[in-house]
Formats: sequence, structure tokens, C-alpha cells
Amino acid sequence: MKESCCQFGAERQLAGILTEPDAPTRRAAVVLVSAGITPKFGPFRLYTELARRLSRDGFRTLRFDLGGIGDSGQPYAGVALQERTARELDAALDYLYGRFELDSVTLAGLCSGAEDSLRHAAQDTRVDGVVMIDPFAYRTPGFLWRHLRYRAKRRLLRAVGLYHPPANSGAAALVDYQHLAPSESSRLVQTVLARKACLHFVYTGGMREHFNHPAQLKAMFPRIPLGDQVKLDHFPDLDHTQLLERDRRQLIEAIASRLAAR
Repeated sequence: MKESCCQFGAERQLAGILTEPDAPTRRAAVVLVSAGITPKFGPFRLYTELARRLSRDGFRTLRFDLGGIGDSGQPYAGVALQERTARELDAALDYLYGRFELDSVTLAGLCSGAEDSLRHAAQDTRVDGVVMIDPFAYRTPGFLWRHLRYRAKRRLLRAVGLYHPPANSGAAALVDYQHLAPSESSRLVQTVLARKACLHFVYTGGMREHFNHPAQLKAMFPRIPLGDQVKLDHFPDLDHTQLLERDRRQLIEAIASRLAAR
């Protein structure tokens, strides 16, 4: 494995890290899209560890800071955020396809990075896969009963001293992020699947207030056939940003195995 710094896009104002396997065995690359305002190493270095793990399977990986984050400048100042992100992801794909002979590129990200990835995949045919960690989720029939049962069990365990909530469980979120509306996410999913690209949904316990069972994914998109192009992994015991190393390892192995299987 080798890593190198790179700059690209609008007079090279975007800064990234390219991770390459010692002996590339795939004509494929993965682009890791910034999660909120977190720089290119990802929360608790999730993106760094994921990139290095994927190199073992022969993937090239590019992780970079979106404009105004980390080491990147603002090459498209004055442009609306959604359009700016699209241009920056365009630049990342131009860089990869211009430098390497690739057959495919997968976009991947956490939270807002997941939704940015899906949005871009719907408009850029060079993208043939999207990995989404804790993206949008919508409560469906059955959600409330499962949620109430979980809360009742947790109260019982707390009463007998077998459960202690985390010290920061009541803290307000640093960023109040608004997920995609159901109508928009349905349109994007349908567009991506129509051209035979693959989607990998990953949900953790950090999304428990919105997603609490694997069967919920199909219920969220009842009019869209989710066939073999769509994969789902649900980790209800992991938190949203995977503070613990063992949690990150579990998440990373799940993503790596799905990508390798493709």
C-alpha cells in the first residue's frame, strides 16, 4: 500500500489523499465523500482505515476535502452548496479517470456524504456503485412497535442495573442535518438502479430513531423493486461515528466484503 497527496479541480484547489495497493488487481476505485464538516480522514479516522483496508483487495481509494473543509480551498465560491458539491465530485472523477485506466468508480460516505454520493450517482454515469452509511431513513408500519419494545426492554435493564446510558446520550447534535425527502430519495434510487448501478445501505444504532429493522428498507420504497443490485447491512449495536476500534473494524469489513464480491 502507498499513499500520496494530490490536488485537483478548479486550478487544483481540492486536496486529497490517494491510497493505492502495492499491486493493483482491479480497474476500480472508491471515492470517499466528506461527512459533514469532517476532513478527509473521516470521523475517528474511519475513512483512512477504510481506504487502507480496501487497498488490500486491490482498490484505489481517493478521500478528499470538499471545498472549504480541511486542506481544500473554495474553488466554486458563490455557487450553491449542492451544485458546488456536484462540481467537486466531477473533478474527483475526472482526476481518477484521467490518471488511471478504470472500469468503475464507487462513491461512499457517511450521513450527508452518503446522500451527496447518491445524488451525484444519479447524474453521473461514470459512477456504478454507492455505499451509504446512515443515510436517509423513514419510519414505516411496524417501526413504532419495534421502537416501543426496545425502549421497554432498555428501561427494564436500567431498573435492574444492567444498562447505563452513555454520558453524552442527552447531548444535542453538533449539526442539525435534514435528510432527503422521501420523494427525492425514491427518485434518486430509481434513477441509479435503472442503469444497473449497485447500492449498499448500511445502518447503525445511531439511526435507531428512524431505522430499526432490515425489513424496513423495502417498506421505505414499496414501488421500487430492490433486487440483487441493492445490499443492506444493519448494525444496531454500533453508534453513528464508530468511536470504538472494534466497531469501525466491523463496519469496514462489511463494506470491503460487499465491494470485493462485486
